Amino acid sequence: MRIFLAGMNNPLLELHKSAGAETQAYGQVEIVSTYGQPQAEYAAIRKSAGIMDCPQRGVLELSGKDRHPFLNNLLTQPIWDKQTKKGMAPGAGVYAFLLNTKGRIVADMNVLERGESTWLEMDGRMVEPIRATLEKYIFSEQVTMVSRAEDLHEFFLTGPGIVGNSELNALGSELASMGQLATRTCELGTIFRDDVCGVPGFVLICAVGEAGRIWDFFTTEKPSPQPEPAEDLRFRGRARPVGWAAFNTTRIEAGRPLFGIDFDETVLPAETGQLWRAVSFTKGCYLGQEVVARMHARGQLARQIVGIRMDEDALPMAGAQVFDDQQNVIGGVTSSTPSPVLSNAAIALGYVKKAFMAVGTKVNIPAEGAIRKATVMGLPFVPAV
Repeated sequence: MRIFLAGMNNPLLELHKSAGAETQAYGQVEIVSTYGQPQAEYAAIRKSAGIMDCPQRGVLELSGKDRHPFLNNLLTQPIWDKQTKKGMAPGAGVYAFLLNTKGRIVADMNVLERGESTWLEMDGRMVEPIRATLEKYIFSEQVTMVSRAEDLHEFFLTGPGIVGNSELNALGSELASMGQLATRTCELGTIFRDDVCGVPGFVLICAVGEAGRIWDFFTTEKPSPQPEPAEDLRFRGRARPVGWAAFNTTRIEAGRPLFGIDFDETVLPAETGQLWRAVSFTKGCYLGQEVVARMHARGQLARQIVGIRMDEDALPMAGAQVFDDQQNVIGGVTSSTPSPVLSNAAIALGYVKKAFMAVGTKVNIPAEGAIRKATVMGLPFVPAV
């Protein structure tokens, strides 16, 4: 896996550390792993409301009258209607891949139309490389690209309590009716919906200078109407701070692979299991389209990301190989976690060859010192709510 340097930093890092957060590296930026109560953080995502600081994400902003047809010629989703000569409507969003000429994934991104400009929201490490790549395809088009990775900051608000919570009116009254990747502007910044964890999820993008105030708005504890026992671990802010550990567990349960973790530049779109979400087969040409269309028409799929559930509770590590009964390597694990909602079953995302992709297929994976049986599962592991 290539690591791209982007000069990223976490403006709230010291604030998190002062709250007792444990941190971990994510590329070149330090993110929160947990605030010391991973079970409560997981429960917040599943049952109430959580907020995660996301300094690892970034935005590339495109402006100029030709930006829509320019992007349409490169990305796997329709950004421009050739018949009406119109681009995406303000507030619309799509998930798309940028491919190379061999049809392999260069990056994935959320394309968000804001009216006066178009945002490409993605892994922050990719913002500058993608800007440089797209620049090579500008000839006479009026398109301007600016990295916003240094002046915008992202938070992820997720959990069933996010929608319909009167305390969150600052986000607007339309949360419940927003479709996936629909985008709105509110007094706190720009929000778009993305149910990464299988529960309502909203990315909030704000100015870096406002990040501390917004974090305090959601996490400052409200006065309790009556004293609570000292052992009571309930959080009384608008949303409980959650770290990567809880987020990662819930997004695996929801069957959501991530670029840079579960797939990279060696992978074809169909192999991600996200073809339905990321690729249009009616929009016409784009970079790498011939390869994608040919594979789809011929059913040429050598491997794919699937769900895997261990028959025992032993947890395989990311990078573990997957074997058939003759000890042939047939794939590999990319992400794994114990699943609290599935009675702490050990689950994983990973690649397997075509012959082993059917739900119910038995495979073998090394975990905790032994080769153990596992079963290929349909995704998501946990139904969305």
